[in-house]
Amino acid sequence: MTLLFDEDYQILKDAGLTFTEDEASRFFIFRDFPLPEDVYTANGQVRATVDVLYAVPSDYNTSGGDMFWVHPQLARADSKPIPNIGTTGPNQDSRTYAGVEYTRWSRHWHQPGVRWKPKVDDIRVIIDRITWAFSYPDAKRP
Repeated sequence: MTLLFDEDYQILKDAGLTFTEDEASRFFIFRDFPLPEDVYTANGQVRATVDVLYAVPSDYNTSGGDMFWVHPQLARADSKPIPNIGTTGPNQDSRTYAGVEYTRWSRHWHQPGVRWKPKVDDIRVIIDRITWAFSYPDAKRP
């Protein structure tokens, strides 16, 4: 059994995105997800990509999920804080996969006009949501 639908895997292939998935934990990890140019750093180095862990809900095609986690932990290149992210360590709502700790990014999508459309939306919406979150590090909707 896979975590997504056949159509989702085709979308990922067409987009050239690589991933790892763990059915037992329901973790889907986008590998080397692109970041906006010169916006984020990790360990003092500007980052062009980051690994993104998405916890696929058991009712994926009706709810779509709500948060994601990143590795390595990101900071903004301009030193401004990133709202609604966790830090590593106990009680920070991090996720661990294959010995790697992923830091939480909380972006609640359940607002008027941006709700998940059950049995219509697909992995493309998840990709768009993650891309939006990285493009707007202040977590404010345009």
